[in-house]
Amino acid sequence: MGDTVVQDGRPRAGWRAGAAVTAAGAAAGLAVEFHVLGWTSVPGGSCGGRYRPCPDGTTPTLVLAFALTFAGYLALLLAIGRFTDRRPGKGLPAVLAVTGVLLALWPGWQAYLWMRGPVLDLAWQADRDRPSSVRAEGVWTVGEHGSTVVRVRSDALVAYDAHDGDRRWTLRAPVRESVCGMSEQVADGVGLVAFASFEHPCDTVWGVDTRTGRRLWERKFKGVAGFTSGSDGLLAADGDVALALTDTGVRAYGLTDGRPRWTAGLRGKTAGETCAPDVVSAAGGTARVVVTCQAGEQGSGRVVTLDEATGRQRGSRALPVESPVDTAMVVSAEPFTLLLEERDERGVAAVLAYPGDGDPVRIPLSTDDEDLLLRQISGEGFTARPALTATVSGNTLVVAAAEPGGYGADHVSAYALRDGRRLWRAGVDGVAGLVTAGRDRVAVLGGNGRLWTFATADGDRIGEDDGIMVRTNRLAARTRLLHADGTWIVVNGEGTKEPPLYGLR
Repeated sequence: MGDTVVQDGRPRAGWRAGAAVTAAGAAAGLAVEFHVLGWTSVPGGSCGGRYRPCPDGTTPTLVLAFALTFAGYLALLLAIGRFTDRRPGKGLPAVLAVTGVLLALWPGWQAYLWMRGPVLDLAWQADRDRPSSVRAEGVWTVGEHGSTVVRVRSDALVAYDAHDGDRRWTLRAPVRESVCGMSEQVADGVGLVAFASFEHPCDTVWGVDTRTGRRLWERKFKGVAGFTSGSDGLLAADGDVALALTDTGVRAYGLTDGRPRWTAGLRGKTAGETCAPDVVSAAGGTARVVVTCQAGEQGSGRVVTLDEATGRQRGSRALPVESPVDTAMVVSAEPFTLLLEERDERGVAAVLAYPGDGDPVRIPLSTDDEDLLLRQISGEGFTARPALTATVSGNTLVVAAAEPGGYGADHVSAYALRDGRRLWRAGVDGVAGLVTAGRDRVAVLGGNGRLWTFATADGDRIGEDDGIMVRTNRLAARTRLLHADGTWIVVNGEGTKEPPLYGLR
């Protein structure tokens, strides 16, 4: 018989022990990585609850971090002990453990991204407002793809680059005067802004080139009542015409040169009834002026339609009111949509849509199953151009709403402006901002730091932005949400504690 060959198992046993050290190192590396990623994902160092929820993936990431901390380090100690029993020395086990840590970094990062889901991070933020007493009166987006954001403050107009937040220009208000009105939109790069001193009429209007911050022209006229804070609906820009509301009617100027075009008197006074224009809006060559009247405790009103080019009156339709009007606010210039509330508690409190020549379509602010919340209640700012939690996309109104008896918005609803039907509703957790975000879609920023994107037609959630977590949630009391140049931009009414505006991507 030949010699018996005994196979030496030590090399294979050493290989297995080395692999165990590498695997244990990978587990320990994942523990460290998950700790770092989990804790740094918590905004402000703390989260939890309805109003400061933790980002998606935070809980499983930290659970895995703690589990791997104990299991990984115990396994690493045991694996190194077994390996050194077979191959004494400290250098090689350390190299194998570090190799395991490095090999785990990329898979660990991918696992974290999967658990976390998409997030919006802070791309930039503007410096805080100085002096601290100023507030935002409104905001415009101008340029190709909204590349410039103009935040109109009470004391100045400040333009920012939408992509990186760099300040492009600043245009100061006249000495001892504040912004009292601004146009809802910019036409051909020109925006309108009006100024007044305290308790004096809002009677100075500028045409501003929003691309350069240059004042193109200035006009003085007999403006509306005494000024204490900004008022909406005093100015409108459309085509090549600038419209300014006066105490008796409307004046039209050339948009780029400020030359007087025409004047329309709309005040009127008959049989003890006093009328005055309240709101002007313009779109598609047509101007609409809301005129309200009062005779004692009785009220009435009308919507007057004017030709922008000539000032000629095209028509007039009565408002469905019988008591004085407390609120008349334009929600959309085209189709013309008006928020109307009269003083009588049993009177009209509705959104009125004017899609054609007939009677307006009425969408009540309060129904059996929901209350519409178009305006943000708390905080200051956005008085010259209100930060409505509602938007009109095509012929659909999308608006924040609450269940009966609720204290804040818990869903959004969509209504057809052609007939007033509710098309859909979708649950959200608070509404800090609501904006049209491209063709046939709207975006909602929740107070808890989530961003939802809905299809306007049916309320379906769309794309990777649906339910996305905003990791930097720095909201003041009143906010505006914008989508410009591929960036979500939050504009705060007050820029003292929080930045005046910041970009998210």
